[in-house]
Amino acid sequence: MRRLSVLAAAAVAILAADAQFFNFFQKGPSVNAEVTGKARMEPSSVVVGQPGAIVLELDVEKNVGVENLQVSGLPDAGVVYGEGFENMPDGSSSREGRTVKRFRLPVRFLSSVTQEVAMVVQGMAVVRRQQGGVSFSSSSSFGTRLAPFRMEVQALPTDRRPQGFSGAVGTRFQMEQKLTPDHVRPGDLVTATYTLTYDGYCPSNVWPSIERLSKEFKAYDPKEISRTDGKIVWTQMLVPLTVAATNSAFVSLFYYNPHPKRYEVARARPVPLVFVSGEAASTENTAVVVTTEATGAARGEADNGGGEDRTVTLRLAPSDASPVVAVLPPGTAVTELSRHNGWRRLESPRAIGWSR
Repeated sequence: MRRLSVLAAAAVAILAADAQFFNFFQKGPSVNAEVTGKARMEPSSVVVGQPGAIVLELDVEKNVGVENLQVSGLPDAGVVYGEGFENMPDGSSSREGRTVKRFRLPVRFLSSVTQEVAMVVQGMAVVRRQQGGVSFSSSSSFGTRLAPFRMEVQALPTDRRPQGFSGAVGTRFQMEQKLTPDHVRPGDLVTATYTLTYDGYCPSNVWPSIERLSKEFKAYDPKEISRTDGKIVWTQMLVPLTVAATNSAFVSLFYYNPHPKRYEVARARPVPLVFVSGEAASTENTAVVVTTEATGAARGEADNGGGEDRTVTLRLAPSDASPVVAVLPPGTAVTELSRHNGWRRLESPRAIGWSR
């Protein structure tokens, strides 16, 4: 009988634990959805185009998380908002047993505005706990009206605004220029690449100013080839007509820097061209068939060590993107004229060009 009593007591304890576990699973941990908070602009005052953020600080219980944030009361005209709220490190609450959940919403203004903004914040207060190997969560919706905050967006100053101002706003703007190839003959096709890196905002129609390019160049219109967050790349095709085309253009872009509150310029200085010859390269675009009795020191090297069983492709400039001048069959006689970055400028009886 005593043994049966012990077994019965153990069974009752197990059933009670199961019931407690079942109730916890059914109801989950309790949620206190009391949420208060405030909002502010960061920085407190911005200019048109300057990136900023609206910062939320929500005071909640320490074990409560905040999800599915939605806000109302923000202006919607002339404003570009980010895709959603970003988490920031938690702050300290002035009340015991509570913490401050912080979030930021990226924002950029397209026009000036000054107004008091009263936001209403809604979301879910969530508690997550683990018992044994099982995780549980419970949630409760909340809604709270925050105290108004001042939204101040100033127009860009007109005083000392450059004539070529691009509309770009931010800090650390840098312009770089590169020429490919930079060892050429008159008539070679040169690609000028202008790269702008920046921390801030650039309008979609922004273009660099290209100035003081020598008339000894034939210049084509620049094109934007890529744009990512913080970087824009343009290219421009140039053709040096004579050996007097020794330098490329000055390339610049004006922007407004809100930290010192002034207009500044990102500038790339001209890049020099080196002429390997004063004569223009041949522009024939034919397959060259000549004697198989190769002469000159470049034989065997012109086809990259492949012997006489490979063709040799000659290009207008030392670049894989440059147009093909000619394709030389195996055994073509060539003479090496110069070298540049792993490329050889080769001369044959019918064509001259660059080959690896």
